[in-house]
Amino acid sequence: MRFAFRARDLLLASWETEPERVARVLPPGLRPAPVDGRHLVSIAAFRAGGPRLGFLPLPPYSQLNLRAYVEHEGGAAVFFLAARVTLPAMGGALLGIPVRPARLRVRTGVVDAAGLGVSIRYESAGPAEPTEVTRHVAGLYEAAGVRAFTIRRGEATWQKAEPTREVRAEPLVALGFDVSAPPELLYAARAPFEAEFPPRRLSR
Repeated sequence: MRFAFRARDLLLASWETEPERVARVLPPGLRPAPVDGRHLVSIAAFRAGGPRLGFLPLPPYSQLNLRAYVEHEGGAAVFFLAARVTLPAMGGALLGIPVRPARLRVRTGVVDAAGLGVSIRYESAGPAEPTEVTRHVAGLYEAAGVRAFTIRRGEATWQKAEPTREVRAEPLVALGFDVSAPPELLYAARAPFEAEFPPRRLSR
């Protein structure tokens, strides 16, 4: 079944890290993969407009997720370390997706999740070319084993962005990552996504 939505105010905040740190937070059997020649850990945040599951329309919602990058079928894939959503998306838990509720504010220039300890204020810094971070076609998460799903992305216009205040990323600190340096920010005002569900189970 197809799940589709239009991501709005999509922000990717990435920090360079060591593969050993990434390996410590991955399930057995997964290995860290470099993207754009480096090992990264990221926060992604967006508003989902017009979500649909098959022909069923769903209410809009916001999401913030923590992600690392892993080897998968000869390339790199996104591994979701955690996903937090606003209440309209909690139905995903009924499909076995490990989402948890949170109060999120995602707007142009702002990502705030005070209860999680995440705050990113930013401004555009000019056009950016798509990178490996913006082009992944597979997503993995852990739920009674590791599961994988295919991601299809539409065209998006990416921009570089710069923080305008000190960035807070406490969930990554709790996982053992050093986020003291400013993150690299990529922003897209609109980005269509599709994914196929249910995901494939890779391991128990």
